[in-house]
Amino acid sequence: MAGTWPNLDAADLETRVRTYLNEVAADFYTQAEIWRWLSVAAKDIAQKTLCVRRILDVVTATSTRNVTTNAYKVLHVEYVPASGRATMLTKIDPLRLGNYPVNGTTPQYWYEFGSAIGIEPLPDAVYNLRLYVADLPKMQYTTYPLTAWNALWTLTGTGTWSHGAGSDVYTGTTGQAGIDTVTTPILVNATNYTFTITVSGASNCGLVITAGTVASPSFTTNGIHSFTAVTASTALTLTATMTGATGGLTVDDLYILKEADFAATTDQTELPCAWQHLLALYATHGGLTKDRKYGPAQMLESIYNNELAYLRQAVVEVIPDGRNSLKYT
Repeated sequence: MAGTWPNLDAADLETRVRTYLNEVAADFYTQAEIWRWLSVAAKDIAQKTLCVRRILDVVTATSTRNVTTNAYKVLHVEYVPASGRATMLTKIDPLRLGNYPVNGTTPQYWYEFGSAIGIEPLPDAVYNLRLYVADLPKMQYTTYPLTAWNALWTLTGTGTWSHGAGSDVYTGTTGQAGIDTVTTPILVNATNYTFTITVSGASNCGLVITAGTVASPSFTTNGIHSFTAVTASTALTLTATMTGATGGLTVDDLYILKEADFAATTDQTELPCAWQHLLALYATHGGLTKDRKYGPAQMLESIYNNELAYLRQAVVEVIPDGRNSLKYT
């Protein structure tokens, strides 16, 4: 998976850094050092700009207020009912729990609390939520997306998984549940992963992604679904469970992202392409500092930070530009 501009891999980025430092072959600057600076840069960019965005599917638990997020920062929370229109929840101060008016028992407010969010009122059932989050950048799995269903997956359980080169189709009847497992483990234990999959043709059927022993919510609607989890083993399975009479679903394009540093020449971060050239600037700053060229290093650091601020304002922030931007109609 070699990088192609503007999506750069570790080899591309290292070449750029060595060009800036005027050292084509590793001598004073080792490959491990440059990759370490690139890895730190990716996290620094994401934390300062909140440019890595994703939408995660989560569910509440009965009589449990907190919902674990496995993300850097939650920006918005949406309640998705079984039918009808989804609604955005109002963010509140957790010190004021119990002092806000509620209408019924469905989720209406949320607040941040460490690596979790809290829901008000206290959930009395399992409710589906969408989290709009800013996250730390992860590395793309070698095959991105994972599509060779006919080569990598095996079926157990009941019902039928039909493995194709580009998609995987499940068909079943009432009470059946088919489990599709990757034949060779591709996950690393105790590692943060994000899985994104496309579901279509869903009929009386739900899909659950299981990373080790950690399971996603059941995806019962068509569309793109994402799930983030810290794995408990190396196994990866898809479980399709029938919720009614004859039906099934089709899954396509399983994207896997892993929280990791640059460790191979083909490693490619999910950092948006508009920000990737800044990785090389940050790493060059690290090289100049190592060489005790503090003046040029400080100048490059200033350029880097100013570029971050400019791109955040131009790409990330949504700034109202007039009265109409502030009115609801």
